Amino acid sequence: MTDIYTKKHKVIKAIREYFEKTGSTEVFTPIINRFPNLDPNIFPVELQVENSSGEKIKAYLHTSPEYNMKKILSQIKKDIHQITHVFRNYEGSKIHTIEFMMLEWYRVGKDLRQLMEDTKNILIQSALSIFNNTEILFRGKKYDISKWEKITVQEAFYRYTGTDPEDKNSLYRFLKNSHIKHGNISPENYEELFYTVYSFYVEPNLGKEQPVFIYDYPPEFSALSKVINGKGKRFEAYIAGVELVNGYYELTDREKVKNCLYKDKEKKSAAGKDYPIDNQFIESTGSLPECSGASLGIDRLLMVLLNKNEIRETQGLKWI
Repeated sequence: MTDIYTKKHKVIKAIREYFEKTGSTEVFTPIINRFPNLDPNIFPVELQVENSSGEKIKAYLHTSPEYNMKKILSQIKKDIHQITHVFRNYEGSKIHTIEFMMLEWYRVGKDLRQLMEDTKNILIQSALSIFNNTEILFRGKKYDISKWEKITVQEAFYRYTGTDPEDKNSLYRFLKNSHIKHGNISPENYEELFYTVYSFYVEPNLGKEQPVFIYDYPPEFSALSKVINGKGKRFEAYIAGVELVNGYYELTDREKVKNCLYKDKEKKSAAGKDYPIDNQFIESTGSLPECSGASLGIDRLLMVLLNKNEIRETQGLKWI
């Protein structure tokens, strides 16, 4: 267990050196904020803090540094990156924990192709830092992380299920005929249909044979990314069914960003969670340069690189 600390140090050092070489500026943003990130299916850890005047303030641990990094990006308009701990309530599984370490980065004037190249290079440099080799063993199979496949969401759904991810009737028929019983799934609830097929039948196969980038999501699942020709311009990176990176061609339309946030606020309010809106973040998006951004879970990356069964095995000291 003790060598986890040494290997994590080497990986983080390799990541920082990669961004230094590519001209990115490392930034540092607050972990405690007055406003939470609003993101579908992600919930913040809530706090009550008290300042020296005795004022009690409701606050939130960030679920990602996105909002504050975009505020910085709107001012300096240059490539930035950050490594920080983030917190997400109600998380807990072999690949999820409430607290984990995240790398987030933004490239100005670049699209998803640059982020995919960054992802590949980050993994290569991380593997080289601890193995001096790009070949790793994970879940009983060897992977060369210098060689990646790229497929669209539509191609992935068709390959693994024969369905059309944008046709709810196709998804519903597949689930009704599946050997797995999924309960009372509504034929009209597109979000539930999509994510059920994705989670149970598509995602476990992604990156099973070789590392893969999956891109071009339906607009309904592409909040805060640009939609071009009816496709949400975002991607995810997988090895052996484990998601490592989530990347976006960032939405810079202030009104569309505002609509996304208020839509999520309404959805969470209906579930009994009333979160405030960060209007400063909304305003800052109007000054964002054309850019793409991505996040990578460092603990999960280490889990894959070191062939561990659970993310907790890479986190060292544990509090929960």
